[in-house]
Amino acid sequence: MSEVWERSADVLWRRTATGVVVLPNNCSTAVALVGLRAALWESLVRPLSVPAIAGTISSLLPDESDDSERIVGEGLLHLVAIGAVRESTD
Repeated sequence: MSEVWERSADVLWRRTATGVVVLPNNCSTAVALVGLRAALWESLVRPLSVPAIAGTISSLLPDESDDSERIVGEGLLHLVAIGAVRESTD
């Protein structure tokens, strides 16, 4: 995954005591993000590539860079599936 990712523009979100809650525009149900997924969301204050995200949240990831990028990619796929993140248009 060499693309650049960003938060979807119309997502409402709030920090909570345990993570982040997002409400994508195309969904009527809020989704709680905790742990790695919350860290992924938080890291996307600006569009980033998978390696850049992995570097930003490295303390939550394994030491092996291939595993780190795979784990970040899987987390991003979840966030894309719920409508919270999209491939950057910039």
